[in-house]
Amino acid sequence: MSRIAITGYASLDHVIVLDGEVQPGRTTTILSRSVKSWPRLGGGPAYVALAVHADSQGAAIPVSWIGADDLGKNYVRQLSEQGISGAGMTTVDGARTPIAVLAYDQAGDCACLYDPGLPPGIGLDAAQRGLIESSDWVGVTIGPRAVTDQLLDLLRDDQKLAWVVKNDPKAITPEQSAALYERADLVFCNGRERAFLEEARAAGRTAREGQIIVETQGRRGALFLRGEESRFVAAEPVEVIDPTGAGDTFAGGVIAAIMKGETDLETIGRAGNAAARALLLERKAEES
Repeated sequence: MSRIAITGYASLDHVIVLDGEVQPGRTTTILSRSVKSWPRLGGGPAYVALAVHADSQGAAIPVSWIGADDLGKNYVRQLSEQGISGAGMTTVDGARTPIAVLAYDQAGDCACLYDPGLPPGIGLDAAQRGLIESSDWVGVTIGPRAVTDQLLDLLRDDQKLAWVVKNDPKAITPEQSAALYERADLVFCNGRERAFLEEARAAGRTAREGQIIVETQGRRGALFLRGEESRFVAAEPVEVIDPTGAGDTFAGGVIAAIMKGETDLETIGRAGNAAARALLLERKAEES
């Protein structure tokens, strides 16, 4: 059975819907706060892993860090309840488990407050390195800079690499972005983030043979590029207030299809859309 290890920051999400903007000196009322989302399993590694697991395509293991606190135990428990292994989760003494407060207004605009809770310079421990080295696929979501360097050193040529791009200068350097662009077999980005890939190409960096770039375009769908081949795969929008994690879930659905051996871009794109749609329909039911 094939396996993917997905690195990046963990998060326990706390989702609220407000009756207006947050302003100093003014009380803003919370209109809703679902028990299921206070707190809710979050972060790129978990969402990608859940989508791969839901497709029953091999094992998917998040590789991340939590604090030695009750929230950390909650995070591992929620992983287990979803059938996801916690073997890649390292407990860091003296750290806080990362959390996010996602405050939505009624129009769907969101303010995100994130507490990483972890000491600077955190990296992979021996167990995490072993999981990565023994996996067929490695997924990279936004995470510590030191981990990106470790991953690039650990990767074997026969391993597949999926990179979920996020423009965060605090977490990734231009040099790391260029190195990931060269090494990745599968890249997920939006239109603005694709500019970083073009910069790497203009600087003389060469993409890996057969690389697939997926440019997500929100509610419209996604553009798939492989060499000279181009395919736009439309999505069927779902109206929800809280779409958190839909992009990472889409990425997990695409990865699962490719892990199965699928090569047709249209079919791969539909698999990603189906994964994201399933998540959003579940959210819609919770909001009703």
